[in-house]
Amino acid sequence: MVTIRDYRIAAYFIILLGCAAAAMASLVPFYTVGYKVDAIALAAVLTPFVIYGMFSESLRGPWLLASGLVLLGATLAVVVDERFLRYDGYRDATLYWVPLLAVALVLPIAYGFGKRPPYT
Repeated sequence: MVTIRDYRIAAYFIILLGCAAAAMASLVPFYTVGYKVDAIALAAVLTPFVIYGMFSESLRGPWLLASGLVLLGATLAVVVDERFLRYDGYRDATLYWVPLLAVALVLPIAYGFGKRPPYT
């Protein structure tokens, strides 16, 4: 019998870090006195991790961990670049489509190769 490691705890930590990245992306400067919540940015960055969380029960083994790390890496790269290095009000819209493109590419591949075998 082959033993498969359970990476769900790491997956939940990746989801938590993705929620933190979504919070960082959604709190944008409001003039010079405070911050406001950009709901579209929050939804765009949080959606891949909600979908990844739905796949956490059907994916097993290293595919669960690898797909989560790819999603987190792509999201953090975009959030750090767009929000902290060159913030311009998200005018070029990469914050909106890159995380969604990453989830559309990564999760079907991970599900195809790493889905849990059905119970017999």
